[in-house]
Amino acid sequence: MIDGLVRGLGELVLDAFLTKTGRGLWGLAGLKPHDLVSMFSGMIFWTAVGLFTYAKMSG
Repeated sequence: MIDGLVRGLGELVLDAFLTKTGRGLWGLAGLKPHDLVSMFSGMIFWTAVGLFTYAKMSG
């Protein structure tokens, strides 16, 4: 029961947060990449946002 809940939550985060962000970024260039490429693009984007936010908050 708990394993299925954790797995479902993980898939939701990957799909809704990372993959859709990556698709949106590639969509700006008019491209439709594979889901794996979209997911990695989303991870890179959100990592960059996190680093910039950390740098701004640190001073």
